[in-house]
Amino acid sequence: MIVSDVIHSGMEALSVVESLYRFYDLLLMEFIVYHCEEKPHFAEAKLRNPKAKRSVAKALQHTPDFQQPTIFVQRLKDFNIVRKRLAELRELNPETLDITSYLLDNEKLNQIRVHEAMKVVSRVRTKDGIYHIPLLDLDIPVDENGVESVQEVFIGLGIRSGAIINSGMSYHGWGLELLSEFEWRRFMARALLLDRIDRRWVGHRLLDDQANLRVSEKRGNVPKVVHVF
Repeated sequence: MIVSDVIHSGMEALSVVESLYRFYDLLLMEFIVYHCEEKPHFAEAKLRNPKAKRSVAKALQHTPDFQQPTIFVQRLKDFNIVRKRLAELRELNPETLDITSYLLDNEKLNQIRVHEAMKVVSRVRTKDGIYHIPLLDLDIPVDENGVESVQEVFIGLGIRSGAIINSGMSYHGWGLELLSEFEWRRFMARALLLDRIDRRWVGHRLLDDQANLRVSEKRGNVPKVVHVF
């Protein structure tokens, strides 16, 4: 059996994680609970408000993963804890939070939903040491040609087997074969050379020495597999 045999279209992202944990007989995985702001990207906000600005300090702002609540999975049954916490994710009041500054004041509270969300961490522990699931947040809108574009990106980066996930408005890519830490850093660095990648996401992930992707809903859409290769 190969790893792509255990992943199929329609599978939710969390089930993909659980399948990888089982297939590779992993010793440790991590999930992080964080505050998710459903806001337009800066480029979109700039089109709507040409005066929109993002200061250098704001652009460089980074919240390290280790500062956020973490759930550790060390046994298969620990996924029950993950699923329970996933079901308990809460809505948050944007009035009590520091919302991004490039929106107009009257847009901040009217157009931004803030809620708890959950993401999986790429770094995993195996019997042979630390490895990474190759994850990418792609700047490819969900449309009829998107799947082919995502697969082209992954194959170009040397990933032979992967799952393409519809995250709601764009695609997430999950490589299904684990990478060593050196291989992962090279994979992420090469991804920065591509046009269809969220480069800011890559920068944040390199600062953390690990990647992450959301497994919970956003805008009412739960991330699900749409293609396996």
